[in-house]
Amino acid sequence: MRNTQDPKRPSKRSRVGDAALGKTMQIDDTRVKRRRTSQSKNDINKAHTPATSNSKEKHGVEEQCTLARSVSTVQKSEPQYETWSSTSMVAGQYSNLDPIFTSDDEYLLLGLETAVHVYSLATSRLLRTLPSTAGDSITGYKLSPANPNFLYVFTLSGSVTKWEWLSGEQCSSWEVGHKTISVDVCLSDSGNDLLLFILERKDGKRVIALNASPNDASQYMIILETHVQITNLKVACQGQFIVAYSDRHVFFGWTGLVQPSDSVRYIWKEVNLPVSVMCIDVRQYTASNRPGAQGSKDRDHAEKVDLVLGERNGSILIYYDILRFVKDEGGRQHERNLTPRRLHWHRSSVNSVRWSKDGNYIITGGHESVMVLWQLDTGRKQFLPHLSSPIGNIVISTSGNLYAVKLADNSIIVLSARELQPFSTITGLQLCPKTAKAHGKISPEDQPLFECVPAAMHPQNLDHLIIAVPASRQMTQESHPLVNASMLQTYDIRTNSHISRQALARTNATTLKIGPDGSHIVTPDVTHISVSNDGKWMATVDSWSPYIRDMQALYHGDSGINHPSDGFQETFLKFWRWNNTSSLWELVTRIDGPHFCDKGSVRVLDVAVRAYSAEFATIGSDAVLRFWCPSTRQRSGLKSDNPEEPMETWKCRRAIDLKTYIDVGMAHSLGAASIEFSQDGSVLAVCLGSNACLNSGLAILIDAQNCSVRYSRVGLYKGMPCAAAFVGCNLVIASQEAVSVWDTVDDIVRAVKLPGSGSVSSKQPRLLAASSETNTFAVSVQCPQNHQHSKKSRMIRSSIQVYDVPTLALLSETTLGHHPVALLSAMHSSDYVVVDVAANVQRIGRLDQSFQSNGHSRDLGSHLNSGLGNLFGQHGRGKSQDPQHISTGSDNQIQQKELANVFGDAPPFVMPPANMIFRNVVDALSS
Repeated sequence: MRNTQDPKRPSKRSRVGDAALGKTMQIDDTRVKRRRTSQSKNDINKAHTPATSNSKEKHGVEEQCTLARSVSTVQKSEPQYETWSSTSMVAGQYSNLDPIFTSDDEYLLLGLETAVHVYSLATSRLLRTLPSTAGDSITGYKLSPANPNFLYVFTLSGSVTKWEWLSGEQCSSWEVGHKTISVDVCLSDSGNDLLLFILERKDGKRVIALNASPNDASQYMIILETHVQITNLKVACQGQFIVAYSDRHVFFGWTGLVQPSDSVRYIWKEVNLPVSVMCIDVRQYTASNRPGAQGSKDRDHAEKVDLVLGERNGSILIYYDILRFVKDEGGRQHERNLTPRRLHWHRSSVNSVRWSKDGNYIITGGHESVMVLWQLDTGRKQFLPHLSSPIGNIVISTSGNLYAVKLADNSIIVLSARELQPFSTITGLQLCPKTAKAHGKISPEDQPLFECVPAAMHPQNLDHLIIAVPASRQMTQESHPLVNASMLQTYDIRTNSHISRQALARTNATTLKIGPDGSHIVTPDVTHISVSNDGKWMATVDSWSPYIRDMQALYHGDSGINHPSDGFQETFLKFWRWNNTSSLWELVTRIDGPHFCDKGSVRVLDVAVRAYSAEFATIGSDAVLRFWCPSTRQRSGLKSDNPEEPMETWKCRRAIDLKTYIDVGMAHSLGAASIEFSQDGSVLAVCLGSNACLNSGLAILIDAQNCSVRYSRVGLYKGMPCAAAFVGCNLVIASQEAVSVWDTVDDIVRAVKLPGSGSVSSKQPRLLAASSETNTFAVSVQCPQNHQHSKKSRMIRSSIQVYDVPTLALLSETTLGHHPVALLSAMHSSDYVVVDVAANVQRIGRLDQSFQSNGHSRDLGSHLNSGLGNLFGQHGRGKSQDPQHISTGSDNQIQQKELANVFGDAPPFVMPPANMIFRNVVDALSS
């Protein structure tokens, strides 16, 4: 509760020595006078004049502004340390390109934005990564028909790279010279690889180019030039037949030459279809092996091609023997051959269509999460329902015994063709960020704003990323994804592999997902995740609101409400306990409406976990702070699953009303708040967002033991608070405008003005993470790029900046390819983990952390020698050992356990880089 003293003169706190080293902060109830010296403890030469109690807050604001200008000069300087580096990205979103089976059906090649992954189907593990040029996107990858051991990788900038994919060796690379849109590769009669491209020129025209010269790979010949923005390409008959399409336009190309050369000429026909084409597949066969071929009429042409296409409205069109139409130069004789056979089952667009190897079946998939097998002779359909997400791609193996189904939730299922049983499953990071609702008018050229994703690094398993992901990436009628995160995914960022996945809220897996009006029934959205330091407890917050149109009948007249009120919102606070047996989180307690008002439950704005204890704190939009702790639960003689562990439940230990610190008009609608415990768990800092000038930049320090307000100050930051973190006695507060560092002992505020503040990029949520190991903090920065040629596109460049807390010097800046949605600090390590909207995970850390973070007094060299000797099973040769340095059995077991955690049970081909392994080994041996 607030003190009974004059609110204009908050109580002073006694100075505590060595508070920066993480010692307990002492708080006195009595008022103690303090004197400020002319030099702060961070050696910032600033003269401070004595301020009276009436002008103390004003003096604090002036001091912050002055120090912010001094820090901005430090920010523009070069980084003082060059020991910070970022590792290569892991995870990532699989692209819309078709996966590729190898000829022996033992490996599967999957394309990402900047790399191609090679997976073993026997183990479903990553075997090798073939990266592209930094900053370049992959637009296609094809196996060499002449030698399947080689893989061609094509990028958007026009570069082509030839890999030996099994060994990971790059054989050659060359430049096409134009922007590459789509590619295909086939085998010519001479036994060479025939490369075909869709290129975009600088004038906007699209061309189809052919490369038939194996000696000069950079030379190509243009065979079609058009103003139509064609985007996809299919090749058959060893390059004699080409299909290029985009939306309603389809181009058919044919050449009579068996061997395409530099002087080859194609006959092109353009067809404007009444439907929008989504996918196409072609099947090449001879007249003798076509099913149902009878008489000599079917054998007039040795080579025949059947075409099947899926369109946006769900129809499937089959064109038999499309070559008869292409070869007809008159265009009238075989016009009737363009009348297709139509199949229709899908309600929305057909995302993928494939011919079976024998031509008796057609396999399709769309947004219904159902794979359909069409038997063409009988017209019967066979369904594979209840897939986890909509189908994006379907690929048939070379032998025809396996199907690879790529789903929209970033997973691939390999099925046996006969039983349709899962043969292998590859699961990536299933992140799908939600687009934030922007306030005000946003121009079409502005990039979307993304909300922060609830995520955390496991405190015990340091390489396990815990993140909230959608249960099923369903699509609405307007083709917008439903991205409410109701599942918890655990992903190992060291081995780049999926660990587990479980539900945190209802997922509608076994219930009807579509309402009577055709709208999708959305699942609850997990907004906060927090894990205790011992890894035993986890607190989550999920909320659900009905559609606006469903609640309009409850509004009387024009009430001016544009969204459902807080009374129609379901908010649950759940506490989970880790089960070592099942390796899953078990739900212990569910709190319905942890924060509420007279209209019903309200939003939970932030959750914080207390160090060295099983306790969480929450703050809601009702401006009430609540402390939650476990208590023993009595079951009146009922048996429990584990009699050794007491049955526990969670309850609210204390509640603090903070409405007196904010505006009276927004007492029930607090927009933003951030809370954070100190490193020793003795103090809880609360940052409240307020639009009032008197209470702007408000931060409150609360004694976590007796839940009483000890100190409060305004003017610490500008704008709404986004995140807060403690580094020793310094409270780091990130807002939309800047980052403020408040020394809670000396009561000194310093600020860092970040680039891009005040522009359109400031609407992006600010991410913050702090590391006590290196005494640093990391913050996300977005600033518009300077476009000299075009001002229409306002691209925003995202980066992660790392600052030193004592000096506020910029130590590192890492430029990201996509907007970050989560910034985490790994416990007991100096690494920062960044997750972006493309599901890429990247580490940022110090190279020399192993030697500088070790605070033990024992010699590091002796531990390295003894530790490596134990690792390789070697001992000293004829040297006597000091009895004081002989390791006991328990020490050896602990050390072996730590080394086991470093190497894990992963195969060698998925191990991280050598510098990271060495750093982790040194950390394990020196602990």
